Amino acid sequence: MNDLTPVPFERLHAGPAGRNPDRFPVIRTAKLVFPDGEYPCVLRDISGSALRVKLYGSPPPPAHASFFLEFGDGDRFEVSLIWCHDGQAGLAFAEANNLLSVIGERGRFPKRAIRIAIDLPARIRSPGGMVDVVIRDLSHQGAQIECPQLLAVDQPLRLAIPALGDVYAKVRWRTHPLYGIAFVETFRFEKIAAMSADLHALSQAWRDGQPGGCGTAGLAA
Repeated sequence: MNDLTPVPFERLHAGPAGRNPDRFPVIRTAKLVFPDGEYPCVLRDISGSALRVKLYGSPPPPAHASFFLEFGDGDRFEVSLIWCHDGQAGLAFAEANNLLSVIGERGRFPKRAIRIAIDLPARIRSPGGMVDVVIRDLSHQGAQIECPQLLAVDQPLRLAIPALGDVYAKVRWRTHPLYGIAFVETFRFEKIAAMSADLHALSQAWRDGQPGGCGTAGLAA
């Protein structure tokens, strides 16, 4: 278990009317999990019952339904929308939470990058030639792919990602037909976050084109 990084608990100035003035600054990447997709965001400040996140081109959170805020370590919290404007959103916890459980990495996967579950057709080029694959989840550091061809751990390859272009990568783990790959040159978190809506749209279009009108749901790592 990793130690918690100290957080500067200086009090923020009161925001617009209706917001809790007892908020504390914290920077932590996360994602908003809606029924129809997952959208990276950044936690910016928090109180005991509410928080503020920065959005990156995701659709506005649903106003009259609960959804989830999930961190890279696997911790997940049910939240609902308070307000949304200027690329930011105020969220309320569905129940009281221990502050350290939200600002610290105490879940099952400490230090794991934020990944979004998708079903996106792609293609890899490896020493074995060109192979059609499906991206099952994606982060700014790597991806999980489903590949019909056997790949070796540490095998280099080039992955062509729709809307993002070609990236060089290496195989890090395998449970055939699923493989985890790490990008040699990573993307910026903000770029993947800003592209998440487009990636989900491409993913949904591919699912709709599968026999029966839908494809396989994204697999969790």
